[in-house]
Amino acid sequence: MVKLFAKSAANAWRGIAFVWRRERNFRIQSSLAILLLIFAVTFRFSFVELIAVIFTCAAVLTAELLNTIVEEILDVIEPHYSVHVGRLKDVTAGVVLLLSLLALIIGALTIAHHFLSVLH
Repeated sequence: MVKLFAKSAANAWRGIAFVWRRERNFRIQSSLAILLLIFAVTFRFSFVELIAVIFTCAAVLTAELLNTIVEEILDVIEPHYSVHVGRLKDVTAGVVLLLSLLALIIGALTIAHHFLSVLH
């Protein structure tokens, strides 16, 4: 049972490493998530603030992983340029963009709330 889990975990990490190597945006988003988590710990965010930061970072990174899955599948199904495939890729990229913007808003509000609470 433990060996099966270890093998599954190794496969999952290999998938994440593939996306890390291939997708510049995933590297940028991961780096920003790490910096934001360090910032949150350094400035002693509350438990709820920390959960908000972790959740939004995880949502953006998960969306980027799913976007890569869709792109890989579409490239296998239709290796040549297709307007339809291009639209599907644009939509999945839009999901990542929308979540990234939402994460930015949540992060900015969380940081503002934290520092306004500290000042009072």
